[in-house]
Amino acid sequence: MIDLASPPFTLLAERDMDLLVLEEMLSSDPFKKWLVGKLYNGTRLFRRMIGAWHTPSLEPLGSVDILFVFEEMAARHKCAILIENKIDQPKQNLQAQRYFEFGEKGIEDGYWDEYLTCLFSPQAYFSSLEPSEYFSSYLSYEEIENWFSRAAAESHSATPERSAYKKTLIRQAIEQGTGVMRRQMQMTAAAPVYAPPAQQPAVGTKERPFAGGTPQPEKKSDPVLPAETKSAPTPVPLSQPKKTVSASDFRVFPGGVFNLPPGYREAEDTITGKFFADMQNFVKQYYPELGMKKPTGSAEEAAWVEFAPEEFPREIRIIHKMPQGFMDLSFALTTLAMIRPPYQPYMDNDMVFKENGKTAVIRIMVPLIDPQQGFEPQKETIGFALQKAQKLYQLYLHVVNNGTGGKIGTPEELYL
Repeated sequence: MIDLASPPFTLLAERDMDLLVLEEMLSSDPFKKWLVGKLYNGTRLFRRMIGAWHTPSLEPLGSVDILFVFEEMAARHKCAILIENKIDQPKQNLQAQRYFEFGEKGIEDGYWDEYLTCLFSPQAYFSSLEPSEYFSSYLSYEEIENWFSRAAAESHSATPERSAYKKTLIRQAIEQGTGVMRRQMQMTAAAPVYAPPAQQPAVGTKERPFAGGTPQPEKKSDPVLPAETKSAPTPVPLSQPKKTVSASDFRVFPGGVFNLPPGYREAEDTITGKFFADMQNFVKQYYPELGMKKPTGSAEEAAWVEFAPEEFPREIRIIHKMPQGFMDLSFALTTLAMIRPPYQPYMDNDMVFKENGKTAVIRIMVPLIDPQQGFEPQKETIGFALQKAQKLYQLYLHVVNNGTGGKIGTPEELYL
């Protein structure tokens, strides 16, 4: 029996919402300008579109749901928006970290100059994200629905009938995503609750004892920095206890802008202040040579911690990017072609070369660390990350000393 009063759809798929958004990206200039302004919090202005694609791939990272590339107004940079769409799927399928890696790969391959990752879903989906699920920005189905409420205006190139159809589709997707459709269809089985698995970082080189820990000798794997090794600690699960979300959790990498989903508030600076004071005391006790700089500014600016050893020139730093899980030996105004020859022979298997614009990086992946969880519960994980920072520090000293007869200099001087 056909119910002539029912909506024109039964059960929607994420692809339906993907293609709806893609259509607006390809056909509506007002939508493009609104989308860029919303996701970039007004820090980028849309100049022209380069392209939009559904499920484009970059090997070996797979695909993203929607890719939108545009040229921004000020510096004419090519900017990419990488969108992950979730209508009603369990959160096991969220791959926030892979989206950041996809964005970096696009920079390395020359497709864009900077990027922003975005989670696109019903508003209710944002209410219980864990740190491993954080994106740079958030776009709700409800915001797209409101867009089409205004889209009948002549300047938006949409008729009232076309806007009404799309609002109907989006409203059904929202109801489906929030469980209304499932209740109407008498689907009583609830989706399983997702508990993020404990991260298992690679075995790291031990240069200092963890506070309260005894190192376990293992086979040495670093030809440059021989020392005892210890298996990485199992990080404290970031889902317990439930925390107040900070703006630093949603930092764009790279780009420097952030956009909190509605309903969240920035954490108090006193919380992160105590964390970094405790961390700085720990570094002074066990890794004084790293020269940890005290984070300054607001919560989002404290997400990345810089280390500036005395032996390092100004343009070289070790940077701990906590939300992304990166420990980087960063060479500003330097290309990979300049640092690869002297450093390649001494690279350990946990190190990789990266390049971001005019900055070359030697990177080690480390567990995510969340300042909002406090220092003590994450002490072992922080100790492991600092091992990696100290390992990068010794790598730099080894290469520069060998290359200059004991004189500490910049990477450029290795060629003189």
